[in-house]
Amino acid sequence: MEQEYTGLERQDHDTASHPHADASPSAITGRIDKIALSLSGGGVRAVGFHLGTMGMLDRLGLLERVEIISTVSGGSMPGLGYALSQRFGRTFQDFFDDFYEFLPELNVVEELLERITARIPPAPSGRRDLITSLANIYHSRYFNRFFGEFVEGGTLTFDLLLDQPRQGHLKEMIFNATEFKTGSAFRFQVSEYHCLIGNGNVSICFEHARKIRLADIMAASSCIPVGMEPLFFPDDFHWPDDRWDRRQRKVLARPTCEEVRAALQRNTDTRQANFALMDGGVYDNQGITSTLLALNRRKTRVTERNTQECGIRVTHRGDPALPREWATWMTGKVTQGSHRKPVSVSSDELDLLIISDTPVRKASFFPRIAFGRSGDDLPTGLSPAPVRGLQAFLNKISLRTLNVVGWVMMVLLAWSAYLNVLELKRLGAFDLDTWFFSMRWLTQAGLVVVQVIIPLLVLIGVLLLLVTVKVSRNRTVEALQNVIPRWKKNPDRYLAKLRVGNLMRMASLRATSTSALTSTIYMNRIRGLGYSTAYSRADLRDRVVCNEIFTLQDAPSAQDPLHAELARRQAWPPPPELARIVDRAASMATKLWLDQDPGDPLNDLDYLVIGGQATLCYNLMRNLWDCCRRDGSFLLDETRALFERAVTEWQRLAADPLCLLRERKGTSRIEACRQWAEVN
Repeated sequence: MEQEYTGLERQDHDTASHPHADASPSAITGRIDKIALSLSGGGVRAVGFHLGTMGMLDRLGLLERVEIISTVSGGSMPGLGYALSQRFGRTFQDFFDDFYEFLPELNVVEELLERITARIPPAPSGRRDLITSLANIYHSRYFNRFFGEFVEGGTLTFDLLLDQPRQGHLKEMIFNATEFKTGSAFRFQVSEYHCLIGNGNVSICFEHARKIRLADIMAASSCIPVGMEPLFFPDDFHWPDDRWDRRQRKVLARPTCEEVRAALQRNTDTRQANFALMDGGVYDNQGITSTLLALNRRKTRVTERNTQECGIRVTHRGDPALPREWATWMTGKVTQGSHRKPVSVSSDELDLLIISDTPVRKASFFPRIAFGRSGDDLPTGLSPAPVRGLQAFLNKISLRTLNVVGWVMMVLLAWSAYLNVLELKRLGAFDLDTWFFSMRWLTQAGLVVVQVIIPLLVLIGVLLLLVTVKVSRNRTVEALQNVIPRWKKNPDRYLAKLRVGNLMRMASLRATSTSALTSTIYMNRIRGLGYSTAYSRADLRDRVVCNEIFTLQDAPSAQDPLHAELARRQAWPPPPELARIVDRAASMATKLWLDQDPGDPLNDLDYLVIGGQATLCYNLMRNLWDCCRRDGSFLLDETRALFERAVTEWQRLAADPLCLLRERKGTSRIEACRQWAEVN
């Protein structure tokens, strides 16, 4: 889900980006064997940046040490893809190539429209909308395309991760959505320890969870509010035993879906047979909370599975509802399921938490600021002269005047239709004998439609509008009188004096400010709370790497020991070309497609991958430099060796920002990627 970050907070952000500057280097002293990776939302921007982040971890030999992965929205695609690649023993190069084969060819808008208007609806529920169509695109263009050969029938379901013997290094996998029944995170998760599919308020039994299509999990996690519709569980999900009648374009039977619906109706408080799922970023766009939940599970090491029926509330198994319990739980002192039972806060369960984050930075939350060619900040409210003239005219028109104008128009239209009927009758246009026995029938029919039927339709429309406005005004007056009974005058007298322009401005400001509140201020606050929780945990002290997409834009240029060391090695500051690539990646909008400027050898995915490589490399060097040294030297030789490997990769990027991407594409299975590597 998209997040916006204002430039007004840059000073505070700089401080938060380097929390270890004054900390005692006492946390990371041994091998980095256990890593948790959180992948935030952000559309294609998130997919590309996280792909670069994971690529750098692979180069440094750290990706194979990731044991926990938590993903949200756009981050769920590389997260699910990598989990499946591990499941089937595919290499990172195969996983990387999948996205360079999938994303550049994808025309999302056209495919969405094609599936919405297809003969057979995209969802078994019969819904035709963006999110159900997007789920099918995920299934056919990604999951089935790259992993279908490993599964009989080509339908990949959650049992591939839940039940099969685990291969690879991932031990905890959490793909986050948000359920709107109770307003909590809904987690499709796999763990070696006790966990729920869902949350403590609404959970799905493992028997049914293993049948969920992976493409539907991906769609639920990336169901962006406003941009997409809710995805309803279980109705909109595809189940293996759904039986379709292709001729009648409907589903004949849905045994599993009906079982889940019946269980939900029996067990949920509201007796609902379904509930809405939306983007996981509504609850936590970085996936930090789910990562900490997985870390808490490791403290109790309870291994039994949830055997409850679908929909049964599992007491104390969800996120705590009360503030005090929430604070205690998030600190790690109480684990999920143990209620108030304290546990030891140890630091041996995790060595590093990497939060790969792609928020959008805006010049201003509200009102929006546009940048003119001269470089001056201009409010977006400035409009061309004709528009300003119309606004001035509407500012003079009151509701009473508009009502009078409406009734006058209705009378004039009625009078015009009546005169046209008389004139056409005089000309014999209504004489049907002349219609069929004369060559003038088409002309006469056209005259009747244009001069009579169309004015009557407009008349009916205006009348309905006036009646609707009148009813609304009467209801508003009645509500005002009920709320404030002591009026000196009838409230309708005040309403009649309101100006149309003022009402339009109030509605516009209310809508835009509400949008800013929900999509920027609210999301930024939630983002800050997630980070503060991670940084404040005693068992994660100095172990959090905040890999924000704009870190290199904010990196201080002077009075920094790390930068002085890099400058001594001729690797600081970043060269102009690398800075340009990072700026392009950090400023990219949230979208579902790729663009490429004419004459530019790099497309959006290239910019993002390079940005992810460089940013992770820098942030890892920063963490090792700040947290793993004492008295000017590294505590362990192994940590020093990891730092030197990161510096080597950074020096290569500083000398040639395209070098790592060129190497990766040069060994790709895709012919176009190999040709690009040869040319660039």
